[in-house]
Amino acid sequence: MHPRSRRQLFAVAFAGATALLSSISLAGPLDSDLRALFKHIDLGTAEVGVIVIDPHSNKVLASHNPDVALIPASNQKLLTSGAALLTLGESFAFRTELLLDGSRLIIRGSGDPGLGDPVLLDRSSPPMTVDDLLARLANGVADRAGTEITEIIADDRVFDRQYAHPSWPDKDLNRWYCAEVGGLGFHTNVISAYVTPSPDGIGAPPRVILQPSAPVVTLKNRARTISTGSNSAWIARPAANNRFTLYGDVHRPALAPIRAAIHEPPLFMANLVRHALKDAGLTVPGSNAVRLANDRDQFENPELAAVVATPLIEVLRRCNTDSHNLYAEALVKRIGHEVTTDAGSWANGAAVIRMLLSEHLGPEHATGVHIADGSGMSRDNRVSPATLAAWLDHFSDDPELFEPFVASLAAPGEGTLTSRFKRVELQNMVRAKSGYLTGVYSLSGYVIDPATSRRVVFSMIINEGKRSSGNAKRFHEAFVADIDSWLVKQRPARANALGG
Repeated sequence: MHPRSRRQLFAVAFAGATALLSSISLAGPLDSDLRALFKHIDLGTAEVGVIVIDPHSNKVLASHNPDVALIPASNQKLLTSGAALLTLGESFAFRTELLLDGSRLIIRGSGDPGLGDPVLLDRSSPPMTVDDLLARLANGVADRAGTEITEIIADDRVFDRQYAHPSWPDKDLNRWYCAEVGGLGFHTNVISAYVTPSPDGIGAPPRVILQPSAPVVTLKNRARTISTGSNSAWIARPAANNRFTLYGDVHRPALAPIRAAIHEPPLFMANLVRHALKDAGLTVPGSNAVRLANDRDQFENPELAAVVATPLIEVLRRCNTDSHNLYAEALVKRIGHEVTTDAGSWANGAAVIRMLLSEHLGPEHATGVHIADGSGMSRDNRVSPATLAAWLDHFSDDPELFEPFVASLAAPGEGTLTSRFKRVELQNMVRAKSGYLTGVYSLSGYVIDPATSRRVVFSMIINEGKRSSGNAKRFHEAFVADIDSWLVKQRPARANALGG
């Protein structure tokens, strides 16, 4: 079924869920458990919103300030990923195409956040490195081109060129979690630096290996090798360019790379391809012959030389289980493009999400949210636990959508829930999305009985708490444990066996 046809059906199917949330019960069976948690776990002056829904009985099991619109942090990704599934359809795949127009190479992006992502490359069969992928792309071009490429054009026009959201903190714009968002990108739009102590001894600059390895950025090494202590190396990119500086101390080889966001992802990717083509034996132009596509560019019948596709299912999992911000931002811009056919932007992507909320949950849910970005990095986002729970309930009743949606969420022990729920014993399956910004702690998702497939939907948001994050997480996990215990009690009693 076409995604838009499915949306029209859902508008009718979930009218009951909207009515349910507009008349929230004040005496649910889990309200006493919730009150007990408020007494035993100190959340200070935090503003707290909670709601728990049993879709099986259409009852609210517990609630506290469910209609208050709060900062959701990464729970915003639930709206974004769900909207992408509805708009694009579960079989959608992002495609990046390398096209030949005579001696010109066009790299046409579709907004794929997974192109060159080392995590996805490691999952491929067989696994490959970033350099392996670039070499394959270059060889695909070399097999069909002549001996020379005269121009490389990055066609990123699927998205606008507002790469960074205006409400993201300026101090974080060079961090990997604020990577710029372009219609064409690579390697999650970051550089990765692997550092080891210098063999020249204390005080000498450490050794640095960059990934991707092509020399498309400059890195000044102002870090130093030390004999004791912890590694504290970090990378700065203070201006809107790709000139980086490494600072800090290095005592031992780093187990993980130091990542920094690059500027202008489409040109970054195109220059990586330029170097790979050179390594493949083609004569290539200088960097001045690498440019962005403009409004006048029309490419008629170019020859397809290479293509890379990333299934939406993989993107949803990176978005939700791993809570990777770039994936969410690419999704929100992509759905904006899909519906309007204009360049995808934060504005038209947000409009699509509000449209879907209105269609499927009711207009009050659309007017009660403020959508700034797709990932929840912006503190300008606002959504109520009631709206998040209604959204989750929306997917719960349709197997065709529920399966890929719930599969994108983390279970305890994986992704952003790797260290969660270690002090509670759960008898059912939990699939959830966590969220964190300074003073903001959120957790929303499902508790699912694997024996009966009966499920409970929950959403909890805590804003501006003055207590430690440990208290907020304890609150979240203790209440999920209460939900889990309640769901166990709903299992049908086994009939007594007859006979001897």
